[in-house]
Amino acid sequence: MPLRLVAPEWSLLVPPLIVLGTIVLLLAIDAVSERAARQTALPLALVGQLLALASLATIDWGEGTTTFGVSYRADWFALVVSLIALVAGILSVLVSAGYTESGLEPGVGLAEYLALLLFSVLGTMVVGAAGDFIVLLLGLEMSAVAVYALTAFARRRLTSVEGALKYFLLGAFASAILIYGMAWVYGLTGSIVLSDIAHTLRTVVTPGQPLDPALLLALLLLAVGLGFKIAAVPFHMWTPDAYQGAPTPVSAYMSVVPKVAGFAAVARVLVQGLQPLSEQWAGLLGILALITMVYGNVVAIAQRDLKRMLGYSAIGHTGYMLAGLAAFTTGLAGDRSVGSVLFYLFAYAFMNIGAFGVIAWLQERGLGTTLDDVAGLAGRAPLAALTMAIFMLSLMGMPPLLGFYAKYYVILALIEAGQLWLAVAIVVMSAVSAFFYLRVVTQMYFQEPGGTWRPVRTPLLGLGLAVMAVATLALGLVSGPILELAQRWPAALT
Repeated sequence: MPLRLVAPEWSLLVPPLIVLGTIVLLLAIDAVSERAARQTALPLALVGQLLALASLATIDWGEGTTTFGVSYRADWFALVVSLIALVAGILSVLVSAGYTESGLEPGVGLAEYLALLLFSVLGTMVVGAAGDFIVLLLGLEMSAVAVYALTAFARRRLTSVEGALKYFLLGAFASAILIYGMAWVYGLTGSIVLSDIAHTLRTVVTPGQPLDPALLLALLLLAVGLGFKIAAVPFHMWTPDAYQGAPTPVSAYMSVVPKVAGFAAVARVLVQGLQPLSEQWAGLLGILALITMVYGNVVAIAQRDLKRMLGYSAIGHTGYMLAGLAAFTTGLAGDRSVGSVLFYLFAYAFMNIGAFGVIAWLQERGLGTTLDDVAGLAGRAPLAALTMAIFMLSLMGMPPLLGFYAKYYVILALIEAGQLWLAVAIVVMSAVSAFFYLRVVTQMYFQEPGGTWRPVRTPLLGLGLAVMAVATLALGLVSGPILELAQRWPAALT
């Protein structure tokens, strides 16, 4: 029988193709004229991502259509992941505006910087739409390699290069372990397609019976590889050094978009591909979630560098999101697990990029990144202090801010799944986190200012901070449409 080739449905690829076209255009303009690139790169990166965001509305995601065989899936899950990645990418470009224009880092190439950032966004969108191991791995590495380079972008600073080197080396080991786990799954099921893997496992796995040792090994290898991508303890070693060493706008981006890619991969692999093993991996994720949230929040207490503190804080938030995935029970329409994590990632993009954005705003004015540098900020810049306070309180989970609703939906999913111990752990660790988040607020409002102040104008950065502050205040109160969209995931992953 002759091989029949089917033309791909290019219409399903419009959003990632727009991002790819923006990357090519950025590099082409830079190759022709560096001056033109510096004048047009930021608007072009913003417009390209806004067009990609608008183009999401042109696709009928509810049909769950696939192309390139079943390798690329246009379903509800892919829509939400693409939405979060593009929103985070737009906010990161706004936060990067002052850094790329001020000349703080000699030798910074604006077009290359933005092209790498968009390349990582593109990789994250590919992970969200992956239908098999090959596409998922390609998307993960597209996102990760770009961030490795961005971490070392301040190449004249030793801490930046050191953080990037640690990130790259540990990332290479983790990718090798992840591929090894995928190879084991392929050997056991005969397929790399996630839906086919789930179908095969349903025929060989008996609920309540011990798991085959080879299958257990494959599950553990996948957990280790994916655990690194989301910075779960004990696979977190790269996080504080990379966050502290990278340029602050890169730290802002790194704290969100690679995490979105990692959790998208975890959901695709475990919830879709290894769903018949949910009894085993849900318990494993629950243990990892507890260890991760406790470690991240406790160690953050000892940090005086704000970027390093937010790095450990990010580990704690990874624990909260892992707890949401540990709430997975049936995969039926009533299951809130994956939906709660998607909403958490959406909320996290605004409040965490915003927190790093305020640090970048301070650096533009000649200050550093320690607690002493924010002392007395309320007297110098009341709006900047108020903005930072909003982000700190939201990350802590203070109602009615967006971060409160993110934690609330995860806790609700855990209670409905009978995981009361994890729900209590989130409440306790949120109380612990209040120490280091409120310490930033007290420094701004109740301490005398120190250091020199260099007044400069950063309109795009200011616009980005204003958007994120308003979103953090308002989106929690009108979170219904986003949550409803996130809760449509069972049609995609089950």
